[in-house]
Amino acid sequence: MSSTAPRSPRPASTGPTPLLVQHASAVLVIGPLLPRQERPLQADATALERFAALMAEQGWTAHVSAMAFDRIYARERFAWAHRRGNAELKALAEELLICHRRGWPQRPR
Repeated sequence: MSSTAPRSPRPASTGPTPLLVQHASAVLVIGPLLPRQERPLQADATALERFAALMAEQGWTAHVSAMAFDRIYARERFAWAHRRGNAELKALAEELLICHRRGWPQRPR
């Protein structure tokens, strides 16, 4: 039986950082996430960031940009958190699972 030191929480991924890279005549621009209406998973980026932070607190990874564009990855992370997370993480995972199935609820104006 081996004893290992507890893992420290991983920092949350908050998606790509705005960046401009120029090499010779080529230019690469990394910008913020698309508006939620244009992403495959129609969730607020702030909700995804909060979810990733809660996952990181428990030592699990969840990448914001991957969840925003990869519905399969997003559902797997939400289901994992719903089964194994603490109460706050479970509640947010449930809300995001509903968003995954039906789309993000429109807020009243």
